Amino acid sequence: MKKLIPIILASLFLVGCSNQKLQSHNSSSSTSSKQVKKNASPTAPKPDIHKKYPGLTLMTIPSQFRGTWYRSDPFSKNARKLVITDHLVNNSVLYKKTGKFKLDHNSAKQNKEYAGDISLGRVMQKNGQTWLRVRDILGSVDLIYITGNFKGHECLYLAYSSGDIHSAIFKDAKTALKYRKYDFSKVN
Repeated sequence: MKKLIPIILASLFLVGCSNQKLQSHNSSSSTSSKQVKKNASPTAPKPDIHKKYPGLTLMTIPSQFRGTWYRSDPFSKNARKLVITDHLVNNSVLYKKTGKFKLDHNSAKQNKEYAGDISLGRVMQKNGQTWLRVRDILGSVDLIYITGNFKGHECLYLAYSSGDIHSAIFKDAKTALKYRKYDFSKVN
């Protein structure tokens, strides 16, 4: 038994050292993989604009809203990009309701049926401006994009369901940063 104790202790010591090396190797390996992931561009699945949903049809977004837009806020030093295409707002497919039915976010059936990155859209004319109302398919709050011009720059004003403007997005990132601290609630 006395001869086994040093062997057992030596075995435990070697196992402990090999685990420490393994952990060290794994942490350096995960660090390098994190760096690769950070530098690699994420590849999100492309939205399926051909998918059919009951009571919805694909919406075509008016041309004055399309393009790459930029916005910022008082706490950001970088502008955030918003891309609007024929049928997408930042990779969310835009649909319009065609049937008379109520969308209910509490409905398990509807949550399954309307799963995916899809939104409801509606275009309106108000006070000589075009409004694009967008909301999550089962959501209750609209995000409104209103065509406009701010100090000579083409822009889209942003408002929530009530229509009160709270921000603006511009075609140029530098312009978005320039006006990031401006109080857009003063705009009518």
